[in-house]
Amino acid sequence: MKYLIISFKSRNSVMRFANIMRKNNLFASIINTPKSVYSSCGLSIRTEFRNLHSITSLLQNLDCQDLIGVYAITRKGLYEKIEKFY
Repeated sequence: MKYLIISFKSRNSVMRFANIMRKNNLFASIINTPKSVYSSCGLSIRTEFRNLHSITSLLQNLDCQDLIGVYAITRKGLYEKIEKFY
């Protein structure tokens, strides 16, 4: 299974970007930030990996100052791989 985690420094930014994603017809689920992804905020956005290009375009257009990163998480059983994309 492969998915994206989008992490911000504040809960307000998480909520704002999730709403922007939904307005652009992108799936956005607000989750507790996984321990494997550093964040000063306890919430992050989880979305499908196929949305990577659309999300990076949105982030570039918005110039989000408090973005921590966009991470791809790949899970196979107990194995977990984390890649930072943006």
